[in-house]
Amino acid sequence: MPIKIDCPAVIKLSDIERTTGHLSPSNLYHAVTAFHNDGVIVLDNAIPIDIIDKLNERMMVDTDRIMSGTVKGVHWNQGIECGNISQVPPLVKDYLFPEIYANKPASTVLTQLLGPKPELHYVRSNTLIGHAPERQDVHRDIKGRHIPASTAIAMNVCLIDAHAQNGSTEIWLGSHREQTLDDYVAITSGDVKKTSLERRRQVRPPVQPTLPKGSLVLRDLRLWHAGMHNETDEVRVMLALVYTAGWYKNPLLPPWPKSIQTEVEALGAINDTWVGGTFYDDEDGKKEYLAIEFDGNFGTSFEDLMAVV
Repeated sequence: MPIKIDCPAVIKLSDIERTTGHLSPSNLYHAVTAFHNDGVIVLDNAIPIDIIDKLNERMMVDTDRIMSGTVKGVHWNQGIECGNISQVPPLVKDYLFPEIYANKPASTVLTQLLGPKPELHYVRSNTLIGHAPERQDVHRDIKGRHIPASTAIAMNVCLIDAHAQNGSTEIWLGSHREQTLDDYVAITSGDVKKTSLERRRQVRPPVQPTLPKGSLVLRDLRLWHAGMHNETDEVRVMLALVYTAGWYKNPLLPPWPKSIQTEVEALGAINDTWVGGTFYDDEDGKKEYLAIEFDGNFGTSFEDLMAVV
């Protein structure tokens, strides 16, 4: 059952629901209705802790490499002052966990929200270092015109317990439903005007939820949110996978190393999603995953149709 106070609904999964993806009718009902109302839900006990710990340990090694300056082309979300690295998770066989990249409970909910065979179009993370001087501006990830329905949903997974002190994301519940293009600084921008924020704050102020390790978050890309300060010394990694509706025709194609092509193409069959993209030659160190160029185009190929919505 979801928590009753004003925070994202938390759906506590049983171990059987986690491994099979078959949610009880009650849990599925609450997940879908809460998502439509708030634009975000939390599935607790969605991923085994040992897998989370193993991935976090490896990503800390990669973060150290990034911070040492040995990785070229690093993308900092809203600038280095916010301390938020758009870090690519380890795209190697031993870390391509189906429990994450083909999560069954997430797919069950995504299918109800997006339709059959949700498509994975984005694989990165938000790695928040400690004591950065700035917070992010409030924004939505999808820009421009949009139909009044969910077409793209982020699946976020924090690799340690997340809370206000270490920078859990500020979210504006329900803002995905109650917005117009006039709320943004420009039609092509996702940044929200300060006047719109203050107006919304009087209706439903933002929250920074506490997220236990092993949970995952599903968030509508229209939802207003912002990266916050990490006031601790510990680096906090939050995986960011974005799924879109099959009919939406998002042009992003995730880049994967050819060395794991077989494993990547097998993921979709596990939870009835589409997992594909482009495959680059990673033999002899010709290209490493940490240097994959950032692309955050979560729009649709049907730009001519969207222009008249």
